[in-house]
Amino acid sequence: MGTYDFSSADARTVDNDFQPLPDGEYLMSIDYAEIMETKSGRGEHLKLELVVLESPDGANQNRRVFQYHMIRHDNEATQRIGREYIEELARAIGLSEPINIQDTNQFSNQAVRARLKTKKGSGDYGDSNEVERYFAPIHASQSTQVLTPPPADAGKPIKDDIPF
Repeated sequence: MGTYDFSSADARTVDNDFQPLPDGEYLMSIDYAEIMETKSGRGEHLKLELVVLESPDGANQNRRVFQYHMIRHDNEATQRIGREYIEELARAIGLSEPINIQDTNQFSNQAVRARLKTKKGSGDYGDSNEVERYFAPIHASQSTQVLTPPPADAGKPIKDDIPF
């Protein structure tokens, strides 16, 4: 029999804080995407596992958010809303028009900015986060140019006494 030296005093503390993230916009990475049948068997949804890269308060990096968007459902409104979210996500990660998703790998390891809101829990489930909107990520390498209006006298000739 092999020996093993283990002491719980050496183990790292596990964060058991499953409280929802504060509402706001987060830079996230899509860590996992899969098409799954719903528990009720009434449809299929796209399951996403998103990982926080940047948050408004600078905390919560590496926290995970699980999001489900309906692909097929016997309720037309539910299906339409789910597909609208998937289409918004596809545009945000830069899939070209017309959007044609053939494989969930098209979502994997893609950066996206997501606006999260808190969804009230019900029954045995506590409060959780859900994605309200998806946006294209803004990277530090991209310049965000702020346009300022020209001065009111910008169209008038400049008067100066410089002889050259």
